[in-house]
Amino acid sequence: MNIVLVLLLVESCWALSPTEVEHRRVPRVVGGQRIEVNSQPHMVNIRRRGSFHCGGSLVTPRCVLTAAHCLQVEQHRPADYVVRGGVTYLTDMRNGRAVNRILMPSGYNISTFDQDVALLQLQNPLQGEHIEPIQLARQPPRPGSYVRVSGWGLTDERSLQLPNQLHSVQVKVLPRLKCQQLYQGYRNITESMYCASGSSHKDACNADSGGPAVDMNGQLAGIVSWGKANRCAHEDSPGVYTSVAHLYDWIVHNMLRYCH
Repeated sequence: MNIVLVLLLVESCWALSPTEVEHRRVPRVVGGQRIEVNSQPHMVNIRRRGSFHCGGSLVTPRCVLTAAHCLQVEQHRPADYVVRGGVTYLTDMRNGRAVNRILMPSGYNISTFDQDVALLQLQNPLQGEHIEPIQLARQPPRPGSYVRVSGWGLTDERSLQLPNQLHSVQVKVLPRLKCQQLYQGYRNITESMYCASGSSHKDACNADSGGPAVDMNGQLAGIVSWGKANRCAHEDSPGVYTSVAHLYDWIVHNMLRYCH
Protein backbone atom coordinates (compact mmCIF):
# COMPACT_ATOMS: atom_id res chain seq x y z
CA MET A 1 0.00 0.00 0.00
CA ASN A 2 2.19 2.77 -1.24
CA ILE A 3 1.35 6.40 -1.69
CA VAL A 4 3.00 8.55 -4.30
CA LEU A 5 2.93 12.20 -5.42
CA VAL A 6 2.29 12.70 -9.09
CA LEU A 7 2.22 16.42 -9.73
CA LEU A 8 -1.56 16.16 -9.33
CA LEU A 9 -3.27 15.79 -6.01
CA VAL A 10 -5.08 12.61 -6.68
CA GLU A 11 -6.62 9.95 -4.60
CA SER A 12 -4.65 7.22 -2.94
CA CYS A 13 -4.54 4.09 -4.95
CA TRP A 14 -2.54 1.45 -3.20
CA ALA A 15 -1.96 -1.56 -5.36
CA LEU A 16 -4.66 -3.42 -3.52
CA SER A 17 -8.30 -4.23 -3.97
CA PRO A 18 -10.56 -2.14 -6.24
CA THR A 19 -12.22 -0.61 -3.17
CA GLU A 20 -8.91 0.53 -1.75
CA VAL A 21 -7.83 1.87 -5.11
CA GLU A 22 -10.97 3.98 -5.26
CA HIS A 23 -10.44 5.64 -1.93
CA ARG A 24 -6.76 6.11 -1.27
CA ARG A 25 -4.59 8.72 -2.91
CA VAL A 26 -2.33 7.15 -5.45
CA PRO A 27 1.42 7.70 -5.28
CA ARG A 28 2.19 10.78 -7.39
CA VAL A 29 2.43 14.55 -7.45
CA VAL A 30 0.98 15.64 -10.74
CA GLY A 31 2.02 18.97 -12.18
CA GLY A 32 4.62 19.58 -9.52
CA GLN A 33 8.35 20.11 -9.57
CA ARG A 34 11.40 18.20 -8.41
CA ILE A 35 12.79 19.45 -5.12
CA GLU A 36 15.61 18.69 -2.68
CA VAL A 37 14.70 17.49 0.80
CA ASN A 38 16.46 20.49 2.38
CA SER A 39 13.44 22.58 1.29
CA GLN A 40 11.08 20.19 3.14
CA PRO A 41 13.28 18.80 5.95
CA HIS A 42 10.29 17.34 7.81
CA MET A 43 9.53 15.00 4.88
CA VAL A 44 10.02 11.28 5.50
CA ASN A 45 9.26 8.14 3.59
CA ILE A 46 7.74 5.14 5.31
CA ARG A 47 8.74 1.68 4.19
CA ARG A 48 6.93 -1.55 4.89
CA ARG A 49 9.10 -4.66 4.74
CA GLY A 50 11.63 -2.77 2.65
CA SER A 51 9.27 -1.24 0.05
CA PHE A 52 8.15 2.39 -0.13
CA HIS A 53 4.71 2.60 1.42
CA CYS A 54 3.67 6.16 2.31
CA GLY A 55 4.84 9.65 3.08
CA GLY A 56 4.94 11.23 6.50
CA SER A 57 6.03 14.28 8.49
CA LEU A 58 8.53 14.41 11.34
CA VAL A 59 6.84 16.28 14.21
CA THR A 60 9.47 15.57 16.88
CA PRO A 61 12.76 13.64 16.59
CA ARG A 62 10.89 10.63 18.02
CA CYS A 63 7.55 10.84 16.16
CA VAL A 64 6.12 10.91 12.63
CA LEU A 65 2.61 11.92 11.59
CA THR A 66 1.00 10.08 8.68
CA ALA A 67 -2.37 8.74 7.50
CA ALA A 68 -3.96 5.92 9.48
CA HIS A 69 -5.02 4.12 6.29
CA CYS A 70 -1.33 3.68 5.45
CA LEU A 71 -1.10 1.27 8.37
CA GLN A 72 -4.35 -0.63 7.98
CA VAL A 73 -2.84 -3.88 6.84
CA GLU A 74 -3.83 -7.28 8.14
CA GLN A 75 -1.66 -8.18 11.10
CA HIS A 76 0.39 -5.01 10.72
CA ARG A 77 3.16 -4.72 13.28
CA PRO A 78 5.40 -1.77 14.17
CA ALA A 79 8.37 -3.99 13.36
CA ASP A 80 7.24 -4.11 9.71
CA TYR A 81 7.95 -0.39 9.23
CA VAL A 82 11.05 1.76 8.84
CA VAL A 83 11.06 5.57 8.51
CA ARG A 84 13.76 7.39 6.52
CA GLY A 85 14.36 11.13 6.68
CA GLY A 86 16.76 13.66 5.20
CA VAL A 87 16.72 11.96 1.79
CA THR A 88 15.74 13.37 -1.60
CA TYR A 89 15.79 10.05 -3.46
CA LEU A 90 13.94 6.82 -2.66
CA THR A 91 17.10 4.88 -3.49
CA ASP A 92 18.92 6.66 -0.64
CA MET A 93 18.93 4.18 2.24
CA ARG A 94 20.42 6.47 4.89
CA ASN A 95 18.82 7.65 8.14
CA GLY A 96 16.50 4.71 8.77
CA ARG A 97 14.67 4.39 12.09
CA ALA A 98 12.57 1.43 13.24
CA VAL A 99 9.00 2.05 14.42
CA ASN A 100 8.31 1.21 18.05
CA ARG A 101 4.61 2.06 18.39
CA ILE A 102 1.63 2.95 16.16
CA LEU A 103 -1.14 5.19 17.54
CA MET A 104 -4.50 5.98 15.92
CA PRO A 105 -7.56 7.90 17.18
CA SER A 106 -10.45 5.81 18.48
CA GLY A 107 -12.63 7.73 16.02
CA TYR A 108 -10.70 6.62 12.94
CA ASN A 109 -13.03 4.93 10.45
CA ILE A 110 -11.43 2.86 7.70
CA SER A 111 -14.60 3.00 5.58
CA THR A 112 -15.23 6.75 5.71
CA PHE A 113 -11.62 7.88 6.26
CA ASP A 114 -12.82 10.05 9.14
CA GLN A 115 -9.93 11.06 11.45
CA ASP A 116 -7.40 9.53 9.06
CA VAL A 117 -4.27 10.17 11.11
CA ALA A 118 -1.63 8.06 12.84
CA LEU A 119 1.37 8.83 15.02
CA LEU A 120 4.45 6.63 14.75
CA GLN A 121 6.82 6.49 17.69
CA LEU A 122 10.37 5.74 16.54
CA GLN A 123 12.74 3.51 18.48
CA ASN A 124 15.50 6.12 18.22
CA PRO A 125 15.46 9.85 17.42
CA LEU A 126 15.65 10.80 13.74
CA GLN A 127 18.22 13.58 13.54
CA GLY A 128 20.89 14.75 11.11
CA GLU A 129 21.51 16.90 8.07
CA HIS A 130 18.35 18.16 6.32
CA ILE A 131 16.15 16.66 9.05
CA GLU A 132 13.91 19.00 11.06
CA PRO A 133 10.50 18.56 12.74
CA ILE A 134 7.62 20.71 11.52
CA GLN A 135 5.22 22.72 13.67
CA LEU A 136 1.53 21.81 13.74
CA ALA A 137 -1.09 24.28 12.50
CA ARG A 138 -3.67 25.13 15.17
CA GLN A 139 -6.02 26.73 12.65
CA PRO A 140 -7.26 25.08 9.45
CA PRO A 141 -6.19 26.66 6.16
CA ARG A 142 -8.69 29.21 4.87
CA PRO A 143 -10.58 28.57 1.62
CA GLY A 144 -8.68 30.27 -1.16
CA SER A 145 -5.32 29.90 0.58
CA TYR A 146 -2.62 27.55 -0.67
CA VAL A 147 -0.91 24.51 0.81
CA ARG A 148 2.19 22.76 -0.52
CA VAL A 149 2.11 18.98 -0.89
CA SER A 150 5.27 16.91 -1.25
CA GLY A 151 6.01 13.27 -1.91
CA TRP A 152 7.34 10.53 -4.14
CA GLY A 153 4.06 9.83 -5.90
CA LEU A 154 3.49 9.36 -9.60
CA THR A 155 4.02 12.38 -11.78
CA ASP A 156 1.45 11.12 -14.29
CA GLU A 157 -1.76 9.32 -13.30
CA ARG A 158 -1.25 6.87 -16.17
CA SER A 159 2.25 5.95 -15.03
CA LEU A 160 3.14 2.85 -13.02
CA GLN A 161 6.70 3.95 -12.22
CA LEU A 162 7.30 5.97 -9.08
CA PRO A 163 9.74 8.85 -9.38
CA ASN A 164 12.99 8.44 -7.52
CA GLN A 165 13.22 12.14 -6.62
CA LEU A 166 11.00 14.04 -4.20
CA HIS A 167 8.37 16.28 -5.85
CA SER A 168 6.24 19.15 -4.60
CA VAL A 169 3.12 20.99 -5.81
CA GLN A 170 1.02 23.91 -4.56
CA VAL A 171 -2.77 23.52 -4.40
CA LYS A 172 -5.65 25.79 -3.35
CA VAL A 173 -7.99 25.00 -0.45
CA LEU A 174 -11.65 24.81 -1.53
CA PRO A 175 -14.74 26.02 0.38
CA ARG A 176 -16.28 23.14 2.35
CA LEU A 177 -19.62 23.45 0.56
CA LYS A 178 -17.93 23.16 -2.83
CA CYS A 179 -16.06 20.07 -1.70
CA GLN A 180 -19.24 18.47 -0.34
CA GLN A 181 -21.02 19.13 -3.62
CA LEU A 182 -18.24 17.58 -5.68
CA TYR A 183 -18.25 14.41 -3.58
CA GLN A 184 -22.01 14.16 -3.06
CA GLY A 185 -23.07 10.54 -3.50
CA TYR A 186 -19.46 9.36 -3.31
CA ARG A 187 -18.35 9.96 0.27
CA ASN A 188 -19.10 12.39 3.07
CA ILE A 189 -16.67 15.21 3.74
CA THR A 190 -16.47 15.13 7.54
CA GLU A 191 -15.28 17.83 9.93
CA SER A 192 -11.85 16.20 10.02
CA MET A 193 -11.35 16.73 6.26
CA TYR A 194 -10.84 19.52 3.75
CA CYS A 195 -10.31 19.59 -0.01
CA ALA A 196 -7.66 21.25 -2.15
CA SER A 197 -6.93 21.21 -5.86
CA GLY A 198 -4.49 22.81 -8.24
CA SER A 199 -4.90 24.65 -11.49
CA SER A 200 -3.34 23.43 -14.72
CA HIS A 201 -3.37 19.75 -13.76
CA LYS A 202 -1.72 19.93 -10.37
CA ASP A 203 -2.59 17.51 -7.60
CA ALA A 204 -1.46 14.80 -5.25
CA CYS A 205 -1.82 11.30 -6.60
CA ASN A 206 -0.94 7.66 -6.09
CA ALA A 207 1.54 6.90 -3.35
CA ASP A 208 1.25 10.36 -1.84
CA SER A 209 -0.86 9.15 1.07
CA GLY A 210 0.28 10.20 4.50
CA GLY A 211 2.40 13.03 3.11
CA PRO A 212 2.31 16.65 4.34
CA ALA A 213 0.23 19.61 3.23
CA VAL A 214 2.10 22.67 4.51
CA ASP A 215 0.36 26.04 4.82
CA MET A 216 1.75 29.47 3.93
CA ASN A 217 3.08 29.84 7.50
CA GLY A 218 5.26 26.77 7.06
CA GLN A 219 3.11 24.70 9.45
CA LEU A 220 1.68 21.24 8.91
CA ALA A 221 -1.97 21.86 8.01
CA GLY A 222 -2.98 18.54 6.47
CA ILE A 223 -2.21 14.93 5.64
CA VAL A 224 -2.85 13.48 2.17
CA SER A 225 -5.81 11.14 2.67
CA TRP A 226 -8.00 10.19 -0.29
CA GLY A 227 -9.66 11.11 -3.59
CA LYS A 228 -11.37 9.51 -6.57
CA ALA A 229 -9.45 6.69 -8.22
CA ASN A 230 -7.70 7.55 -11.48
CA ARG A 231 -8.87 11.16 -11.24
CA CYS A 232 -5.69 12.91 -10.14
CA ALA A 233 -5.60 16.62 -10.97
CA HIS A 234 -9.17 16.78 -12.27
CA GLU A 235 -11.28 19.78 -11.28
CA ASP A 236 -14.25 17.61 -10.25
CA SER A 237 -12.18 15.40 -7.93
CA PRO A 238 -10.01 17.49 -5.59
CA GLY A 239 -7.63 15.85 -3.16
CA VAL A 240 -9.01 15.29 0.34
CA TYR A 241 -6.80 15.96 3.37
CA THR A 242 -7.02 15.19 7.05
CA SER A 243 -7.18 18.47 8.98
CA VAL A 244 -4.35 18.69 11.50
CA ALA A 245 -6.11 21.56 13.33
CA HIS A 246 -9.25 19.46 13.82
CA LEU A 247 -7.21 16.66 15.43
CA TYR A 248 -4.70 18.97 17.12
CA ASP A 249 -5.69 18.01 20.70
CA TRP A 250 -5.39 14.27 20.03
CA ILE A 251 -2.05 14.72 18.27
CA VAL A 252 -0.51 16.92 20.97
CA HIS A 253 -1.81 14.73 23.82
CA ASN A 254 -0.03 11.71 22.32
CA MET A 255 3.08 13.65 21.38
CA LEU A 256 3.47 14.73 24.99
CA ARG A 257 3.07 11.14 26.12
CA TYR A 258 5.15 9.25 23.56
CA CYS A 259 7.40 11.60 21.62
CA HIS A 260 10.05 12.77 24.08
